[in-house]
Amino acid sequence: MKNKQQKSTLIIRKRPSLFAMAYRAILLIGLWLVTGFIIYINVCFLFNVYSDNLVSDYLVLNLSLHLYKVLGILVIVVAGFITLFGTIHINRLKRRALDREQNNA
Repeated sequence: MKNKQQKSTLIIRKRPSLFAMAYRAILLIGLWLVTGFIIYINVCFLFNVYSDNLVSDYLVLNLSLHLYKVLGILVIVVAGFITLFGTIHINRLKRRALDREQNNA
């Protein structure tokens, strides 16, 4: 007879569809390409490498300190939202798993 309580190990396995994985991969690759392009433009300007294309891209993207502050705040807000949502979602899944265990026992 088992008098000790077993530690509940919660493993959640959900396999996304091939379409969802491809969509996420394309989205992440696109975001990294845009980020790399912005870094490339900034590095060129730091080393005083100018061309008409770089200047026009710089102006189109409107890269400025104000924009960096806004993007930084946006990243912090989104990270906080994702953390909050993830915590709530995991807790809800844990409660649901405990309910299922109690109903099966």
